[in-house]
Amino acid sequence: MENLKGIKNIIFDLGNVLIPLQIQKASEVFQNLMNNDLSPEAFIEKNGDAFQAYETGKISTSRFIETLRKDMNPEVTYEQIIDAWNMALGDFPARHVELVSKLRPHFHLFILSNTNELHAKRFETEVPGVSHIGDLFDGLHYSHIEGLRKPQPELYEKVIRKNDLVPSETLFADDLKENLEVAEKFGIKTLHVTPDVDIYEWFLG
Repeated sequence: MENLKGIKNIIFDLGNVLIPLQIQKASEVFQNLMNNDLSPEAFIEKNGDAFQAYETGKISTSRFIETLRKDMNPEVTYEQIIDAWNMALGDFPARHVELVSKLRPHFHLFILSNTNELHAKRFETEVPGVSHIGDLFDGLHYSHIEGLRKPQPELYEKVIRKNDLVPSETLFADDLKENLEVAEKFGIKTLHVTPDVDIYEWFLG
């Protein structure tokens, strides 16, 4: 744990940090459900406002699905859209559960994730070896619950305040540089999790 000198608190992002994302796989499934020739990029751009609203809890799951349904074939069901949406999440690796379990006796651990109600329901109870992801962490901060999303500074302020964190004693691991840059402005130390970073080895090596 050489990299963690002076650290008492660790905040993890979820997607592409603790949970692998399968965006291409989800895109392919959506393409098969759609009734038009929108590219995945055009589909995302068209529904960008709905994605952000859903991610910050401003619209319900049913309203979100109905928004996406406008681009789907008439016979596509509510459940098929949910399955396609959840396809973006891979399985929570057992190795990452082991990582968190080994860190927990020594640090306060938190999740800070831009996520949504459907994805949270999908991953929360599918973590190997525990009944709920909350069993592994001291606090869970989801954008759709907090009403804010990274990199909004107000979200970082909220997490610091709610958990009484000392920024200089806190490390934040995220896959997006823009999310880390805001954390650094608060004095939080950061780890940019790129594809070539093995977080198990980084934290425990």
